[in-house]
Amino acid sequence: MKPVIGIAVCGFSESPGAQRQFVSTPYIHAIEASGGIPVLLPITDICPSMDELSFCDGFLFCGGNDITPTLLGEDPLPGIGTTDLATDIFHLALIRSVLSYNRPLLAICRGMQVLNAALGGSIYQDISLTQEPCISHFQQTFHRSDPSHKVTFTKNSILHRLFGSYTFTNSYHHQIIQTPAQHLIPSAFTDDGVIEALESDAHTFALGVQWHPECMYDTNPDMCALFDLFITISCKNE
Repeated sequence: MKPVIGIAVCGFSESPGAQRQFVSTPYIHAIEASGGIPVLLPITDICPSMDELSFCDGFLFCGGNDITPTLLGEDPLPGIGTTDLATDIFHLALIRSVLSYNRPLLAICRGMQVLNAALGGSIYQDISLTQEPCISHFQQTFHRSDPSHKVTFTKNSILHRLFGSYTFTNSYHHQIIQTPAQHLIPSAFTDDGVIEALESDAHTFALGVQWHPECMYDTNPDMCALFDLFITISCKNE
């Protein structure tokens, strides 16, 4: 049978009074094209238990807005973007629950930052707050599938086995990992030293990437391989 992948809703619509939750279509397409059954998990006042979500064989956490700094024990600093407290509380609770039950998990862009924060790691609220000069990590290309910069992978990592030594990815973020959480191992970097991927050494499969592979799915076979691996591992969880 095809594995069921729970996709955590990205957030609320920015349209005033719309009261809508959304997930960008490319996430759904990538899961379906790799052989999974995508199921959307809406933001609710009470995060469902893993017993209630037992029908999900894997979980996908997507991109979105910045994380509310107070949830990380910080005050807002210059450069912080739009935040939403309800979304952040739900995502942090859900990702901790998924990790505690050791369900396969793929986290993309904001999702990787939520993964790191949920386990006690820290992030820079804006890349300008680092002491090191950085390249642009928010591209302005017409197509979101266009590659923007080089990402190099550490040997013996999951991503090195998938991609080889390096690949070129798109990039749509202004927040970056500051301190990786315990058990999250950095496995990809840009030339400026920014962490572009985290892999857990304490879970069957918990992987975060800072770029958007779902937007490159139709143009880059490597990105297909990433989703294929996630689906394959989720199949074993059935």
